[in-house]
Amino acid sequence: MKKASTIYDVAKLAGVSSATVSRVLNEPDKVGADKRLKVMEAIKELNFVPKADAVANARKSYRKIGVIAPFFTQPSFMERLRGVAEMLAEQHYELVIYSVDSVEDLNSYVSNIVNTVRVDGLIFFCMTLEKDLLDMLRDVTFPVCFVEGDIEGFDCVNIHNLTGGQKAAEYLYAKGCRNPGFIGEKSGLSYAVGATEDRFRGYNFYFANQGITIPEEHVWIGEFSEQKLDKGINEFLSQKNLPDCVFCSSDLIAARFLYLAHEKGLKIPGDIKVLGFDNIDIAGYIGLSTVSQNLDSSGKVAAELVLARMKNPARPAINLNIPLEIIERETTR
Repeated sequence: MKKASTIYDVAKLAGVSSATVSRVLNEPDKVGADKRLKVMEAIKELNFVPKADAVANARKSYRKIGVIAPFFTQPSFMERLRGVAEMLAEQHYELVIYSVDSVEDLNSYVSNIVNTVRVDGLIFFCMTLEKDLLDMLRDVTFPVCFVEGDIEGFDCVNIHNLTGGQKAAEYLYAKGCRNPGFIGEKSGLSYAVGATEDRFRGYNFYFANQGITIPEEHVWIGEFSEQKLDKGINEFLSQKNLPDCVFCSSDLIAARFLYLAHEKGLKIPGDIKVLGFDNIDIAGYIGLSTVSQNLDSSGKVAAELVLARMKNPARPAINLNIPLEIIERETTR
């Protein structure tokens, strides 16, 4: 069975951007006659048929809000999603989830949402988009909001990961730590925000300003699979000279670190102070100190911005910063 043509196939054949194809479909009067003709000819040749009713009814209310994100199985994303869901439930909106596993998924979701899917608003979690996709989204008739993304012209809910790393280091330094370590998940996806790297940069920067260099052997940033994470942490803990504190890029990694450290007979926080990031529910259960990024709140705020823009589409874009705070528990106390 032949794969259906996409808006990108049309754009390539017509020699224009995908944003131009989108404008031809939604606002043809804003496209020059020559380009419009090329696009229409490409559509005909490829037999590309967007759902006409989605275009015609673009301004109707469907009581649906879409959320696009990677890593939907991770607790931090689920807790942020919980905030979105709670806010939408109050307004009787349905939540539609698009889980991204590849660049192709991302391109396909955005293309379909712009041209065919009936939604009243769209929220992106921790995504970085190419210019073509952003241009396409600038032309849509529904609100778009980015969480953990500072995108000009769009409503944004920002979490400053660099600042989070600095706050972690400042807190541990105040606790007397002078030999720091770091454990984190490598951000290997081109379409996802590099949160781990930003958190480490902030952490490293603060200690460098105190005249402290973090040794290479006290830093592990690798793939987040159980086998590779355990191997990395065990090798880290097998060093002769261990750090006096470890900042983990997520609470999930910190929880695994605590488990493996206890298996080796290390005392937390006596031998090593451990600090996580996120403040997911499990952090409270296991007594993990962490940097809270107010996950539920960031989800609620994103949903509020989308709903508010529905009522006032002409208002200027709003850029909000979610405050980060240290939650002290047993692992550093």
